[in-house]
Amino acid sequence: MPELSALVELASLFGTSVDALIGYEVPDNALPALLRRLRACRDAHQFDEGDEIAGRLLRCYPNSFEAVYHTAGFYYCQGLTQAEKEEMRRSIELYERSLALLSQNTDPEIGEISIRESIVNARISLGEDEEGVRELKRHNDNGIYDSLIGTTLAYTDQKDEARRYLFRSYLRLAADLVHLAFGYVNTAETPDAQKKALELLDRILYFLDGMTEPGRVSFVTKVEASLLTVCAHLCVGLGQNERAETYLRRAWETAERFDAAPDYGVTAIHFCCGDPLPAAFDDIGETAVRGVERFIKENEETAPVLWPLWEGWSHEKA
Repeated sequence: MPELSALVELASLFGTSVDALIGYEVPDNALPALLRRLRACRDAHQFDEGDEIAGRLLRCYPNSFEAVYHTAGFYYCQGLTQAEKEEMRRSIELYERSLALLSQNTDPEIGEISIRESIVNARISLGEDEEGVRELKRHNDNGIYDSLIGTTLAYTDQKDEARRYLFRSYLRLAADLVHLAFGYVNTAETPDAQKKALELLDRILYFLDGMTEPGRVSFVTKVEASLLTVCAHLCVGLGQNERAETYLRRAWETAERFDAAPDYGVTAIHFCCGDPLPAAFDDIGETAVRGVERFIKENEETAPVLWPLWEGWSHEKA
């Protein structure tokens, strides 16, 4: 067996803890218990006791991801709550150290993105906005930090740049809301759940309707036609056929309005600014009308009610 000092050196070399290196599972009264106590102190704002536990964790488990990461979170909470700069800087130091130990992490909800965001939030709390924004821009894969960058820049004299990031985040919010809507609709298996999904759709439609400038259309308009059709589908399932007709009529009018002058750009969206963004793509259908028709036909349980209405309006137009 190697000597203890050699094990410590090896653990330090490989950026891990001694117990992880030798495959030893600590008893419940050690690391897991200390972490539970630390979280309890953090949640109860018992910072004096928590500080003692944090110090013990770092002394005993300096190369344990769990110990370093959760201690960083404790100091962040303490620094934020008590406006203590020293604790906030300590949290940054520990979060940065945890990145080097990330290979030990087994929690899928913790990763480099969330850790870097915590570091930046700490820097912003310290008034280090420029450094925080630079860090976010370096790691802004797929615009994941657009909202935070835009919000931070909004408090500086870089208003134009802030607006560009905020607008991109605004578009992403709309996309997330649409995904949320379809998610809740597809999980609504009881009448009560379907009613709640319908209420959610109404709120999301209200938001989406306000995104496009009056008298114009955008890719959002096409999405609205699709969501209105989903509302009609839900209403038929709930036995509310008259209400379903109202929704479907709105879907028909919205789809016709979009198809008359389709626009997949973003220039008609409120707050549009900066360089033109790429046109939007969707899987709704080649046109808004065809997208609605496909949805109606694919849902055989409600098609007998919805399709005759749709065909009637189409014949009126012809």
